[in-house]
Amino acid sequence: MKYTGLRRKLSAIAAGATFALLLPATAADAANTAGTQVYSGNGWKALPGIHSLSGDGTGYTIQFASADARTKLGPAAKQAAAQLTSVTGIKFTVSTALKASPEKCATQPRHVLTLGTKYRPFDGKRGMSRAWHCYNTGDHSVWGGWSWIDTEYWSRPDWFSGNKTTNAAILKNAINHEIGHMVGLNHPNKDLNHDGKTADFECPLTPKKYRPLMCSPNGGYTTADGGGKFTSLETPGLKQLAANWTLPAPVAPGAKTPFATTAPGIDRGALGGAES
Repeated sequence: MKYTGLRRKLSAIAAGATFALLLPATAADAANTAGTQVYSGNGWKALPGIHSLSGDGTGYTIQFASADARTKLGPAAKQAAAQLTSVTGIKFTVSTALKASPEKCATQPRHVLTLGTKYRPFDGKRGMSRAWHCYNTGDHSVWGGWSWIDTEYWSRPDWFSGNKTTNAAILKNAINHEIGHMVGLNHPNKDLNHDGKTADFECPLTPKKYRPLMCSPNGGYTTADGGGKFTSLETPGLKQLAANWTLPAPVAPGAKTPFATTAPGIDRGALGGAES
């Protein structure tokens, strides 16, 4: 039996938690560079605890936990790194070195995003992947993170779709969705129909009617040249996270001081959470 549909079920809890991605077989705005930091916009939203991408000049490195991960995830990771570099102006590099993540934000290498492959990494659940993000507790910039991608996606050529092109595009979407979480993007789902519920797939659409790559339970372009790319709704968010590095944090309603006052670049350890 061939499956042509997708469903992803996500769950998120507090620091140190995991986000899961369930994938069973089956008009860019300019970033705000004045005023205060911005954490959300049309079709994008920053993760809790993350205020910016680090602009200290060191960039970010994507590495692999194993040779299998490098083979399976390498092409999508290179695509994501190239787009992230182009959009944010911050250098994202893909390393060929193999090194597993310590899987703890407290000991996660700074500015390193680790990708690995594992069979049913989310509590043995079919078709589910996991990603964790870490942030600098001093300035709330993206610290790094790690992700496990379910190897079931490669168990058959039509895991996502009976159409070869669509299957390949959605596979890249699944991988780079997790990278998106590690660089600070949350699910942009919102109650668009005002029924009091935020449902699966309930996300703003691009002009060509695609959901954001980060939409829950899934989204992104499904064409040969678009699969794996952050959409025109998310690129403004990525630009904004880069711009936030030099902007002051906003003041909470009723408060006299900003959410965060520490100057960019000050390290005070790393905490984290997760998503899918």
